[in-house]
Amino acid sequence: MDGFRFYLPLILIVLATSVGVLTSVYAAHYLNKYERTKQAMAFTVLAAAITIWTFFALLQLTATTFAHSYWAYKMLHFGSFTTAPAVLFYGLSMGDARRWVHWKTASVVVVLLSPVFVFLFTEPVPVLFEDPHLISFGAFSVIQHGNSTLYVSYLSAFYIIATVGLSYIVYQTWTDRSLGSSQTAILVSAIFAPMLLSVAQTFSLLPFETPGTILTPTSFSVGMAGVGYAAFRYEIFDTKALARSRTVENMSEGYLLVDTDGEIIDANQSARSLLDVETPLTDMQFSDLVSTRDEQVLREAETTQSFETHIETETETRTLEISSSHFTTETGQTIGTLFVIRDITTRKEAQKQLEEQRNNLDLLNQVLRHDIRNDLQLVTGYSNILTDHVDEEGTEHLNTVRESANHSVELTKTARDMADVMLARENSQQQHQVNLRNTLTRELDKIEAEYPDAHVMVEGELPSVQIQANRMLDSVFRNLLSNAVQHNDKDVPEVSVSATSHDDRVTVRIADNGPGVPDGQKEEIFGKGEKGLDSSGTGLGLYLVQHLVTHYGGEVWIEDNDPEGAVFAVELPLAENS
Repeated sequence: MDGFRFYLPLILIVLATSVGVLTSVYAAHYLNKYERTKQAMAFTVLAAAITIWTFFALLQLTATTFAHSYWAYKMLHFGSFTTAPAVLFYGLSMGDARRWVHWKTASVVVVLLSPVFVFLFTEPVPVLFEDPHLISFGAFSVIQHGNSTLYVSYLSAFYIIATVGLSYIVYQTWTDRSLGSSQTAILVSAIFAPMLLSVAQTFSLLPFETPGTILTPTSFSVGMAGVGYAAFRYEIFDTKALARSRTVENMSEGYLLVDTDGEIIDANQSARSLLDVETPLTDMQFSDLVSTRDEQVLREAETTQSFETHIETETETRTLEISSSHFTTETGQTIGTLFVIRDITTRKEAQKQLEEQRNNLDLLNQVLRHDIRNDLQLVTGYSNILTDHVDEEGTEHLNTVRESANHSVELTKTARDMADVMLARENSQQQHQVNLRNTLTRELDKIEAEYPDAHVMVEGELPSVQIQANRMLDSVFRNLLSNAVQHNDKDVPEVSVSATSHDDRVTVRIADNGPGVPDGQKEEIFGKGEKGLDSSGTGLGLYLVQHLVTHYGGEVWIEDNDPEGAVFAVELPLAENS
């Protein structure tokens, strides 16, 4: 035991130097291989400074002459006095104060330290040390001296700067939400160990004797290694880790981290607000939060990734969506569960309101589809019966009635199609192969029957190709053909239809001899509610056309007809294997 105490200073300083060298090498490797962040660079400088400190402390301890020991003692100050600002910069680089870590502040530190390094070697009158001499300590000798006022000032500045840096590290440790208990324990121990050991040595509180020139660098070296291990092993204080931590704290969603025993080990303020809990959530059981509100929630959390629950507050019933994500080890063992809580009350209310609107729209669609159309058919039927019972003037009025009734029927069809699109009915939206020739022929027959005075013709042969569409394709051509007749200003409306197939697309052209469409309105006319030229309609027909054609992956546009009128062109992609 006496032999151990005899060589204890040498053992300590060799250990400290070895730790310093290894830490410096690892820090430099990390800096070169990964990223040169301010934190990594500051830590590398800190590790190098402490390594210089411990190395020359080792040389001083093993020197055999006063000259060699005194020279080594002077040299160790290059490391010791650099350690304090390095600790400060490392601490500042961990948080929001990293903006102060740059070359300008580093230059100020160099300027302030330069005089002390010059004063170390002033001869023959020492400026910093008074009466330097050797004293024996076991098998070794160390330098002892009195302190000049200037040296005391530098030492005081050293401890103040180091204390500020260490205090900021403690502050970051306390406020960093990403730290667990093990990381915090390592950091706090590593931070306070150097200071506590130095104080204990100063007041002779240690159970053994060792010179301060050995104990202080040793404690700083071990402490620095502990901080470095925690920082690089757990990536704490890293910019990305801090960003994640601040994001969790400031996000509107609630955050709960629960261990395997169901105990909440971390939570943000939003979780307390959303769950309407005034007391801290940490150290509470997750089941305590939900058991009084929904007995099924916890069981659902074990089998599903998300579930809903309801919170009764003084002013409202709040609907929460809780998503769970399990943390597992490489072997698949669950070590904790993360719960993210979202307030979906507004979304649920909007969904309820939307469902009510859909129901109302569905009811309106039924009225349009049945009641109004039935009444219009009665109007048309009775007007036909009255044809033989009125004079020539009455016949003219009956024709007006029939035209208006037929037009109203067309409007109900358009409104029905619009309702189907808006309600996104599955049977109307699901696409399948539709024969273009059959669809066009069917709609051409209808338009000729509804408008016998119009001259409707087909130019060339309609290609028998398949379009990937649905039953609403009828509505596209019905609206375009009706538009060509209804908006025509001629006594005999003329409408010609042609279709050409090329590559994987087909283009249908519906031309008329009407007033045409000015260039400034050729795009606007497809807008919702645009009524076209001198139209008494609703304007929904062309809007529906563009909506459906776009849904099918096609295009619709307007060209000028020669010599007059307009051409509505519809280009649609062919179905595969068409």
